[in-house]
This record gives sequence, C-alpha cells and structure tokens, in this order.
Amino acid sequence: MYIVAIMITAVIFSATGLGVLNLASIVNLDTQAAVEKVQDQLEVESFANVALWRVNAGGDNLGTYSSGDLTATFDSTSQKLSVIKSDGDEQTGLVLSLEEDHHFKRAVATSGTFYTRGNTVSPEPQHQVRSQVGFLPTVDINYFMNIADEIHYDNSRTFRDWDLSDGVHVFVGNNLTFESVDLENTTLVFTGTNIGFWKKNIIKADEDGDMPALVFTNPYSDFTFYGFWSSYRDEIEGAIYSAGTIRMYNGTLSGPVVARTVMLERSMNFTDDEHDEYYQWQNGFGAYDDYDWPKQVQEWARID
Repeated sequence: MYIVAIMITAVIFSATGLGVLNLASIVNLDTQAAVEKVQDQLEVESFANVALWRVNAGGDNLGTYSSGDLTATFDSTSQKLSVIKSDGDEQTGLVLSLEEDHHFKRAVATSGTFYTRGNTVSPEPQHQVRSQVGFLPTVDINYFMNIADEIHYDNSRTFRDWDLSDGVHVFVGNNLTFESVDLENTTLVFTGTNIGFWKKNIIKADEDGDMPALVFTNPYSDFTFYGFWSSYRDEIEGAIYSAGTIRMYNGTLSGPVVARTVMLERSMNFTDDEHDEYYQWQNGFGAYDDYDWPKQVQEWARID
C-alpha cells in the first residue's frame, strides 16, 4: 500500500481574462477508485473551463452543451453553471455561481493595455484592476447634451473657477485648460482633444454615484493627471471615462477609471474604500442590459 499526495488546481477563465476560480485539494490515493474520482474531477473542471469560455465568448446559450458523458447547463436567470459527469448511476460535478463583471466595478479597467511602469495602485479587493477587457462602454453623447446645464463651444481657452458652476457641462472644442476649478455635483464631458488640468482641480460627481465625473469621448484624447507639486494635486470623486488614454502621475482619485489605455506613471492614491457609491453602472452609456457582460466565478460547490 502507498499514499500519494496530489494538488489539483484548475483555473476557470473567460475569453477576456475575467473570472478566476482556484480549485485545490489534497487527496490521498490508496485505491483505484480514488484515482478514478480524481480523474473525474479533473475532467469536470476542464469542461467547466470550456463552458465558461463559451458563455463569455459567444453568448449565454452556448453554456449549455454535452460531450460524451459530460453535460454543462447554464441558467442565465440564476447565473448558475452546472457541469455533470455521469458514469452509470454515479455522478460527479460542479455548480458555479457566476456574476456579471463590468468596467465600472473596477478601480481601473482598460479595453487595451494597462501600463504600470513598475508602479502600483492598491484598491479594495472587490475593485481589483482589470485590463484587456476587449471593449469599452459606448458613450451616449446625446444623453449628456440633452441634460447639460451648459454646452461650451470654445477653442483654446482657459476655464477658471468663476467661469463654471456646478452641474453638467459639455465642452465641444479643443485645446482647453482648467485651472483651480472646484465643483460639486458635476459632470464634465469633453468631445475634443488636448484637454489639460493646471494647478489643483477638485471635481466631485453627483452624490448618488450614477453620474461620471469626467468623460472624454474622443478616441484621440490623451489626458494627464500631473500633480507635480503637493499642493496642486487634482482630486476627482466619481467615475472617469476615456475613449483614449489616461496618464496618471499624481493626485487623489476615487475611481473607477475606465479607458482604452491607462499609463500609471507614478503610484496613485485611490480612495475607493471611501467611495463605493461610484462603483456602479453609470448614466450616459446606454442601458446596462444592452451589453452582453462577461461572467466571473463568485463561488462554487461540488456535486458528488
């Protein structure tokens, strides 16, 4: 008789890299039946891996399929994925409870690359960074235009605190600078390029948390939080969205930051632990149900 210890680890992942499940157990193998049980579990975990990939890559209906003695069933209402292996009267399997994951749940989420430059952000566990999501939410510019308190058609202008009041502002022009602006219950939307913040700017979004603080709709936008001097660090409470690039050197952000590309030029201070209210679906990006959101594993249980 002999005893062999095996660590079983299976990683369940989607096509976008979202949803990670680590299944680990140590099994004492002293009979052939135990060996076969471990093999069955490995087959189930591998099949669950493929089923979750199918759900995220092609649609919820693809999560239900069979191959040989393995069957996967996905219930889009309960968000449960069941995988069963049948061997005569015996069954083994897994039930995975899934949850939809969207960009605004994350401190930083990018459709492309998140360049850390060796720097760090340290958000709460539920707000962990997600890069290479593959797509961005689509801005509904008409929504912002219709609710705007002011629409600005200026080019090559500097806005100071006395030029703006709290509310929703849409800026259509290019080459705009904002110096020492302090606004609350405010959303700033930019359709042009070459937008810059100078000195210390404080922008706080609506207290309900469902309106973004800053929106850059132009894919060529390249916005930087500089904050080179300690007294001139920008403070942004609310979601930040860019169809282009966000560069972060310094400042205090609540997050989430959603962009095609994010470059972390220095370590940043995220206050997501104080502002969980902003980590929800944002107005101005269509209906939440318009998107086929990727799923990730929330919890799991074995079927024996």
